[in-house]
Amino acid sequence: MTDQYPPFRLDMGGTESAGTLALPQPAGVAPGQAPPQAGPPGAAPPLAPRPTGWTAGRVVSVVAGAVLVLFSLGLLGAGGAAVWAQTTQRHGGYVDLGTTTYRTAGYAVASQTVSLHADTRGWDAASALFGTVRLRVISPGTSGAVFIGVAPAGAVARYLAGVGYTTVTGAAGTGPAYTSHGGGPPAVPPGRAGIWSAHAAGTGTQVLTWPVQSGDWTVVAMNANGSRSVSVRVDAAATVPALPWVAAGLLIGGVLFLAGGVVLIAVPLRRAQ
Repeated sequence: MTDQYPPFRLDMGGTESAGTLALPQPAGVAPGQAPPQAGPPGAAPPLAPRPTGWTAGRVVSVVAGAVLVLFSLGLLGAGGAAVWAQTTQRHGGYVDLGTTTYRTAGYAVASQTVSLHADTRGWDAASALFGTVRLRVISPGTSGAVFIGVAPAGAVARYLAGVGYTTVTGAAGTGPAYTSHGGGPPAVPPGRAGIWSAHAAGTGTQVLTWPVQSGDWTVVAMNANGSRSVSVRVDAAATVPALPWVAAGLLIGGVLFLAGGVVLIAVPLRRAQ
């Protein structure tokens, strides 16, 4: 209020110098550079750039892929061999396993212990896999009777205890490798031993057929009269009823491992470039 007319006066404030309002610069933005524009509401934040070049993860992926490829080649090779055996080596229901001649100056030729332990809750996987084994045996160059038998390994060990015989341990060059055991003649001829699960004896070609069962087994070839200096040619074969399924499983597994290995190699190569 004033004594002059009009009785009041509106004070608009003093004169102030014009100035500018300085806003803080966002972090990570150089002076004079425009700040990044925010996307539309609700939009996902921008993705971080993918690393280039050979990272540790990509190197590990390539190495793992190479291992899978090598493993798949082994499976495919085994599957191909199984298909070949099934289609070209099966005769009369039996798959040919090869022919070998065995000789010893002793009284018997015995295989190493064949361990087949695959009996699960009444289902014998060994029998399902191998089926029936057939051994054709002939003593070349002699007219004497030969003997071939399959028996539990423990029973054969007791029968041949103290007998001079030879164990077939593998292959050496073009023939089998042997380990000799010193001793004398057997107490009784093999046909009278009473230990055999399957056997055949006589002159000429003898055929033994044995339905495979789980357990520890030994195959023995002798002269039927138990005399020394044994020489036999053995032709082995088996029905192998599971061979088609084994071949299919190996081929399918090989293809799957090969595909996985190719993916593990191709993806890192593409991203590294």
